[in-house]
Amino acid sequence: MTFFELFFFFFKISAVTFGGGIVILGMVKLEQDKKGDIDPEEFEDMVSLAASMPGPIAVSIAWLYGRHYKGFLGSVVAVAGAIAPPFFIVLALSPIILKYSDVPMVQGFFNGVLAGTSAIIAFVVFDNVKGALSSGWWNVVPFALIIAMIGVFHLHPLFAMLLVIALQFARERVVSR
Repeated sequence: MTFFELFFFFFKISAVTFGGGIVILGMVKLEQDKKGDIDPEEFEDMVSLAASMPGPIAVSIAWLYGRHYKGFLGSVVAVAGAIAPPFFIVLALSPIILKYSDVPMVQGFFNGVLAGTSAIIAFVVFDNVKGALSSGWWNVVPFALIIAMIGVFHLHPLFAMLLVIALQFARERVVSR
């Protein structure tokens, strides 16, 4: 993949995608499934790493994807492709949207965008859960622990993640002996 192809790959996805990074992640997955030049397990690792990195997930997946193909410069090019469309769209359309936000057609458009975005997010969540369940029950345990720590014990999400990472590290040390 050339630098131009890498830039355009993320530019076209980002330009036509509403709903944020998780939707972009779903679109990248669909495009990657068509191309098939990255091992599915390696792509799942990219997705997991992108989801766990701070910052927007769209930027994280663009960074990792670009790094896979072209190293550091590929990462920079992919991130530029991912952030350019929303930047220019917001810059150009925000005054218009603010002015006409009460118009029923504009509200209808955003309701349609919300429905489509919800469907793509549901697809990504379902796909990730299916992947976690198919590779062994232990992969579901960290998710359940984090949900329990945040939802039941009201622990800060950062502390919950750090505890689960520590548990995972301890488990791997015990298993490797």
